This record gives sequence, structure tokens and C-alpha cells, in this order.
Amino acid sequence: MDRNFVEVVIEAEMDAGEFLGMLAEDKFLGSWEEEGLLHVYWPGDRWDPGVLEDLKRVLKNLGTGNAGLSVRSIGDRDWNAAWAASLAPLRLGRNVRIRQSWHAPDPSFGGFELVIDPKRAFGTGHHATTRLVIEWLEDRIRGGERILDVGAGSGILSMVAIRLGAASALGLDTDPVAVDCAREYAEANGFGREPVFRVGSFENPVSEPFDVVLANIDGRTLPALSGFLPRLLKEDGIACYSGLQQQDLQEVQSALAKAGFRILARMQREEWFALEIRKLRKIRRGGAECAERRSEIIY
Repeated sequence: MDRNFVEVVIEAEMDAGEFLGMLAEDKFLGSWEEEGLLHVYWPGDRWDPGVLEDLKRVLKNLGTGNAGLSVRSIGDRDWNAAWAASLAPLRLGRNVRIRQSWHAPDPSFGGFELVIDPKRAFGTGHHATTRLVIEWLEDRIRGGERILDVGAGSGILSMVAIRLGAASALGLDTDPVAVDCAREYAEANGFGREPVFRVGSFENPVSEPFDVVLANIDGRTLPALSGFLPRLLKEDGIACYSGLQQQDLQEVQSALAKAGFRILARMQREEWFALEIRKLRKIRRGGAECAERRSEIIY
């Protein structure tokens, strides 16, 4: 019997996992991204006006509007095979290769691979904000660090940090679905007791501060996180914020300064920014105590 499907195409740069995670109901079949377009598929018998309204709600919350939204019916075809074929292994930084389970490993690759099949969790490695943090981790992990991953999503950043030599990683996310996905990814990739993923937020108490704090979350939440950094990060610890756009930078910088932190470096990819952050220390010069001079390197 022939079946019909509904294809929704959205003209916007966004991570498929992040977008699907914001939908109210899990009725879709799958999604894939290409050159600024997000394709999402539903079975015809599960498509109704409520699904369309849900899509418009998410797009409104993301600030993209509905101008780039189109809906069409497609016939019975092997859409899943077409979707799978559209996803290719992805190299991130110098040492990380992300592939889907239906692609073979690359024995010639000198780094390490993670198997990440798209699910309802942010962070398949395709988004610029995730790439920025992974590239930063490659340059900053020395070995033995305790990592806090705020807004862990798929858990990709925690897993990369462990593979690079960190001793442990605690991934927190307020979405139970994302936490379940992260645990499944970690198990599929052969991780043991580390990393650990829990439902929670940066507002929850922690037993002791961390060497590294990662936060690949939206720019509206990062100012609030800054106020908690003094208890989350060790005195000599370092943090990386990602998920920022130009309009977010001033507010985040002000919140960091108020909390006693400075921006060491600012990295950019496309319209997205990441910040490297340390505690602002007091130094003594000529018997007088003064604040450490703030410096910022822009990449």
C-alpha cells in the first residue's frame, strides 16, 4: 500500500537535533541539514494542523519567523535511505572524526572517532558553536582535568574532552531526553564510568569546583551562568562559553566582569562566537594591590 509523507523545509542555519528537541511532540521520522536548509519528515497520517503550529512556535522562539518555511507532500519512497546518504562523516579540529553508525570507520585517520546518529539532542558536531568548543578543547586539555559540561545535549563535548585526556566529565542538561541520548551515545562509543550525565542545571550545588567549565548554550542564558562561575570553577580554572552572537557579547562581558572574570580570547566561526574565560586575579605592584590587566586575543 502506498504511503504519503510530509516534508518540511526550513531556510535557516540551525542544528537539527536542537530544533527537533524543541518540538512538543515526537511525531517526526527524521531530519537532515544541507547548505542552510533543514529538512524534517513526518508520516502523512501523523501530520495535522497542530504539528504546523508547533513548528511555527519553535521558529518564533528562535527568532527566525516563518518566511523560510515550506511544506509539501511526497510519495512513498525510501526517504530514510536518502536521509542517511545525505549525512557524511565529519572531521572536527585536528583529532576528532564524527561518523554515523552506517558509515565505516576510517583506519587511516590519526585521531579518534565518535559514532553519533542524529537524535533528539543538540550537538551532532555540525553546528559552528560545537566546532568552536572542540577546537578549543584540543588546545587546552593537558590531561587529568575535571570537566563540567553545562547544557551537555548529546554529550559530544564531554566525550571529546575524555578522549583528549581529561580525567572526568559531568554533563548537565535540563532536558531528560537529551540526558538519555548522551548516555546512549557514551555507551555506544565504549565509555565506562566517565563521562557522567545528569538532569540538572548550573544552579544546582556541586561538591567541589572544576578545572574546566564548558557552556555551549544560548547567549541569553550565559549572563546568568556567569554569576555561578565563582563556585563552579577553580581559582586557576578556565571556562569556554559558546553559542554567542554579536548582540550577546556586551551583556556577557559585563556579567563576567561583575563576577570577577576576564575574557582571555574570543573565537569566531560564521556569526557565532566562543569565549575563553579565567578568573580576574589580584596582583601586587610596588606594595599596592591592583586588578590584573585585562587582555583579549581575537581569533
